[in-house]
Amino acid sequence: RNLSAKAPEGVPVLDGFLARMHVAAAHPEPETVEAALAVPEKDRPIVAAAIRMECDALVTGDRTHFGAFYGKRLGGMTIHSPRSLAEALLS
Repeated sequence: RNLSAKAPEGVPVLDGFLARMHVAAAHPEPETVEAALAVPEKDRPIVAAAIRMECDALVTGDRTHFGAFYGKRLGGMTIHSPRSLAEALLS
C-alpha cells in the first residue's frame, strides 16, 4: 500500500523480489532466543521466527525499533530496510 502510494514504479520490482522469497508466519515467542532479546518485546516474536526459519535477512521499515540494527547481523541474519535489501540484491 505504501509503495503504491509513494513510488508506484517500484511495485513491479517488489513483486519480482516477493516471487523469489519464502514468506513464513510469525510463531509465538519460543523459549529463550538470545538474539531476540536485543529488540523491543513486541518485535521479539518476529525476530525469533526469522531466526528459527534460518532467514538470511529480515526486512523492516520500522526504523524506530530496528534502525540501529540495519546492516548488522542478529541471530545469523542481516537486518535490512526495504531500500538496503533492494540495493544488496541489485548489486
